[in-house]
Amino acid sequence: MIKNIIFCILLLGTTITNLAQDTTYDIQNSVLLIRLQSNEHLINYYLNSGDTLSAYQTQKTQTDLNNKIIQDFKNEWSLSPVYFFLAEHSKEILSHNFSNVFLNTNRDKINQKEQHEIKSNFFTAYIGKNPGTLKFNALVLCDQNLTQLKKPNPRYVRTYKRLGFLKRELKKSIRILQKKLKFHISRKQ
Repeated sequence: MIKNIIFCILLLGTTITNLAQDTTYDIQNSVLLIRLQSNEHLINYYLNSGDTLSAYQTQKTQTDLNNKIIQDFKNEWSLSPVYFFLAEHSKEILSHNFSNVFLNTNRDKINQKEQHEIKSNFFTAYIGKNPGTLKFNALVLCDQNLTQLKKPNPRYVRTYKRLGFLKRELKKSIRILQKKLKFHISRKQ
C-alpha cells in the first residue's frame, strides 16, 4: 500500500513537472512586441506647470532612448519578427487590439496582415524593473498578459543599470536573451 502511494506521488510530481516544462512558448513562430516608455505623465506634469522646456527635454530624451531601443532590437534580434508599442497602449495589447503597434523609429504602423498574424502568437518584453522580490533593472520577457514568463523559460537578462563599470549595453542584453532562448529551444527538441 505504501509503495502504491509513493508511486502515485512520484508519478504526479513527474506529471506536474512535465506540464510546467511543456508550457514552452514557441518564440520562433511568434512575434515579439517591445513595450516602450513614453513618460507621458511627467511630460503632462511639466506642461501643466508651464515648464515647456522641461517637457520638451523629457520628450526628446525619451524619444531618443526609444529610438535606440528600436534600432538595437532591429539589429540584434533574429529569432522572430519584432514590433513595438508605447506603454500607454498596453490595455489595447491585452485586448488584442494591435492598431498602435509599429515597425520602426518612424512609427510606421503594421499592416492588417501583420496584425492578424500577431493575434494568437506573441510575446512582450520591456526594459525596466524586474517584477520579482529583488528589484533590479533588466530586459524582461513576458507572455501575452504582460506577465513575466515562468520557470523553466528564460525570463530576463540583467542590464546592471546604475552599477558603473558593470553596466551592460542593451545590445549585449538582447544577444544574451536570444542565446538563452535558443538554448532553451534546443533542449526541448
